[in-house]
Amino acid sequence: VVRPRGVHSQAMGDNPVILVHGILGQRHLYWNVFKHRLKEADVRYHDCILPYGMLGDMRIAARILKDKVDNALLHDGAKKVDLVCHSAGGLVARYYLMYLGGSKVVENLVTLGTPHQGTYFSYVLPVPILQIAKQARPGSHFLDEVNGEGHIPPGVRFWNLWSPLDGVVLPSHNSKLAGSKAIKVLATHWGFLFRKDVFQRVLECLGRPAEAA
Repeated sequence: VVRPRGVHSQAMGDNPVILVHGILGQRHLYWNVFKHRLKEADVRYHDCILPYGMLGDMRIAARILKDKVDNALLHDGAKKVDLVCHSAGGLVARYYLMYLGGSKVVENLVTLGTPHQGTYFSYVLPVPILQIAKQARPGSHFLDEVNGEGHIPPGVRFWNLWSPLDGVVLPSHNSKLAGSKAIKVLATHWGFLFRKDVFQRVLECLGRPAEAA
């Protein structure tokens, strides 16, 4: 966690950022480059570590995210947070926004390579072991829940970075979602985490000067 400096006066582009990982996310490698750049840009952030490397039920993961956001708001004395989510972490965040009250405290949601319409890549994962594999399949009940009426809660700015080169979201256009602000980048699925041009776009989405990076 990056600690706040002095008395915090929250303004546009000054929300603490919560980083939400996707499948196989873990403490030591997943967001390392991204976090280094956030530090250089003087952006306060918190990691949200989801259980079992995000291999379990995304509804349970959303409750973990809610607790993390509540703690971050209390820790930083902030009224709002921004969520930056990679891959299935974006689906977790969307469930939190729709069903667990997250829309009241989230100002910006930025998703990176999130399979909003599901991915056929999930068919190579062992469903009896990985609940997330079942939930991420196109047409799943979970996706029906998050893509139904009110899928973009009012008051939340929803920025959706997607790539035709993704390689994990199959087909790549399943990263698109009606009503979100779609931003096309040229990155592989894991490239979202370390490409500097993607990071610059994220800063812009959060209302921060890109040159700060």
